[in-house]
Amino acid sequence: MPQLVYGSLFFLVLVATIGIYWQGLQGIFLLDDEVNLQKLANVANGTNSILFFTLEGLSSQLGRPLSLLTFALQASDWPINPFGFKYVNLMIHLLNGCFVFWLILILTRIMALPEKRSLLLALLTSIVWLLHPLQVSTVLYVVQRMTQLSALFTLAGLLVYLHGRQLIAQDKLKSGFLWISIGVVVGGILATLSKENGILLVLYIIVLEVTILRALPKPRYWPIWSGIFLYLPLILLAFYLTFHFEGLLQNYATRPFTMGERLLTQASILIDYLAKIVLLRPYGFSLFHDDYPISHSLLTAPTLIAVSFIIVMFAIGVWVRRLWPVLAFGILWFFAGHILESSFIGLMLYFEHRNYLPMLGIIFGAIYGILWLLDYILSPYLRKIAIFFSVLWLTLFPLITWSQTDLWGKPSVQIAFWAEQSPKSLAAQSHAVVFFLRIDAHEQAEAYTQDMIEVFPEQTAPYLYLISLSCLSEKTRLPDMQEMIKHFKTSQYDRVTSELLTFILEERQMGHCQLDSDTVDNMLNTLLHNPNNAAVQADLYHRYAMFHIFEQRLELAILALQQSLAVKGKSLQRRLDLIDLLIQNKQFDEAEAYLQETRAQLNPIKAYLYEKDLSFFDLHIPSM
Repeated sequence: MPQLVYGSLFFLVLVATIGIYWQGLQGIFLLDDEVNLQKLANVANGTNSILFFTLEGLSSQLGRPLSLLTFALQASDWPINPFGFKYVNLMIHLLNGCFVFWLILILTRIMALPEKRSLLLALLTSIVWLLHPLQVSTVLYVVQRMTQLSALFTLAGLLVYLHGRQLIAQDKLKSGFLWISIGVVVGGILATLSKENGILLVLYIIVLEVTILRALPKPRYWPIWSGIFLYLPLILLAFYLTFHFEGLLQNYATRPFTMGERLLTQASILIDYLAKIVLLRPYGFSLFHDDYPISHSLLTAPTLIAVSFIIVMFAIGVWVRRLWPVLAFGILWFFAGHILESSFIGLMLYFEHRNYLPMLGIIFGAIYGILWLLDYILSPYLRKIAIFFSVLWLTLFPLITWSQTDLWGKPSVQIAFWAEQSPKSLAAQSHAVVFFLRIDAHEQAEAYTQDMIEVFPEQTAPYLYLISLSCLSEKTRLPDMQEMIKHFKTSQYDRVTSELLTFILEERQMGHCQLDSDTVDNMLNTLLHNPNNAAVQADLYHRYAMFHIFEQRLELAILALQQSLAVKGKSLQRRLDLIDLLIQNKQFDEAEAYLQETRAQLNPIKAYLYEKDLSFFDLHIPSM
C-alpha cells in the first residue's frame, strides 16, 4: 500500500513538472544552439546524412555523437520549431527524475531504512531535484541536452551497477560481476559519448563504495575487478590530461584569466553553487555569468575563506564517511561531479548546468538531514516550527522554478531582464543586441551596443556590432573607420568576433555595407596582427580568405587559406576549400598535391564521411 501511495504521488510530481515547465517551452534557440545545430539544415534538405551530422560534432574531440544523433532525428524542426527540441529535453528530464527516484530508493534500502522512510526520501529528493530552479537552464537551453543525456546514461549505469552489487552481496558472484561490469562499461561509454564528463560514472561509483555501500561484503576478486573497471579509467584519464596538457591550456589564450586565477575562483563559484542548491541564494539564475569576479590572489580575504571552506568541506566528507555515510556521500558526490569542469581545464568559469547531476548529493543529504532532525526534536512546539519551515523551504523550489520558466517562455522579456541583471556581462549584452537585430528592432539593438562600448571600451565585439548595425539600418551611421581600425590594434578578442566579421563580409557582398575594399582589408589586417588575437589567427585568416574571394582575388584568397592552415592545419573543411580555390585558379598540380596530403592524414571515419567530396576532386582534377 505505501508503494502505491508514494508511486501515485511521484506520478503527480511528474505531471506537475510538465505543468511548470510547459510555459518555458515557448522560448527560442539561444547562443550555442546555433553553433552546434546550424548544420541540421543540411540534414533536413538532404545535403548531409544523419550519420555525417552525428560524427562531425564541434563541441569536443569526441564530438558527443549520441547527443548529436538525437538532434539529427529532429532536423525537420530546425530552425523554426524550438518547442520540439525543448519538449524532448523536458521528457529526458522527467526520465532522469524517475531514475533519481529509483536510485535513492535502492540506496535507502541498502541502508536498511524502513520502507516508508525510503519511499519518503526518494519522493522528496526527486521532487527537489526535478523542480529545482537551477535545472531550468539545463532543460530549456536546447544544446544542454548533452548534459541531460550524459546524466541519463550515468544514472542508468549506476542503477545497473547497484543491481549487480546487491547480487554480489547475496553471494551470486557470476551474475553480480556481470551486471556491475555492464553498468560501468556500457553506462560509461554511452554517457561519455553524450558528453565527456560521463567518464565520472566511475568516480560516482567510488564515492558510493566508500560511503553508503561500504558495509556491503566485497568478494575475494573485488580488488582486481575494481582496479580494472574503476581505477584504471581514472588513471587513463589522468594520462590523457597529462599528455594533452598544453592543448587543454590553449583556451586560456582567449580567456580573461590564468589557470591559477581560474582555480582560485572556482572555490568561490562552488560555494555560490551550494548556496543556490539549498536556496540560501534564491536569485541570480541565468545563462550569463561571465561577469563573475575573478580571484587574483589566495591572500585576499574572500578567496582565502572560500578556498579554506572548500578544503574543510572535502576533509569532512572524507573524515565522516564511516560515521555519517549519507553526509559524506552528499559532499563527495558533489565534488566528484565538479572535478573536471572546475579543474585546470580552460573552460568558462561559471555555468548552472554543471550542477545538473552533482546537486543530487547535496539535495539527498539535506533531505535526509531534515528528516533526521525532525525525528530527534521532542518538543511538539519546536517540531511544528521545524515542519513549517521545512514545508516552506520545499515549496520555494516549484515557485521559483515557475517564475524562471515563465521568463524563459517570454524571450524579449528574458533578454532584457538578463541584460539588466548583468550589466557587466559582455555575453548578456551581446545576446540582447543579436536578439533585437533578428526582430529588426534596430534602435534597441543600437542602444545596447552603445552601452557595451561605454562599459567595455577595450573589447572588439561592441565596435563590430556597431559596424554590423550600420549595414542593416540606414538610421545607424557608419562609425569613423579610421578610429575603429586604430582601436582594433590593441582591442580584446571576444568569442563572437569571427562570426561578426563573417556577417559584415556577407552583408557587404550583398551591397548592404558602405565599406570600401581598402578599409575592410585594413581592418582585417589590423585584427590579424593584434597580439590579443594570436590564438584565433587561423579563424581570422579564414575570414581574410573569404574577403579576397568576394573581391575575386583568388591568389590572395589561396595565400590566406594556406596561412590559416599553417597556423591550425586540422580543419578538413578549409583544406577542401583550398583545393577548390586552387582548381578555380587552374593550379591543378598544387590541388592534386593537397588532395593526396589530405587523404593521407584522414582517419577512416573522416575518410568515409568526406568520400563524396574527395572522389569529386579525384575525378575532376585530371579532366580539368
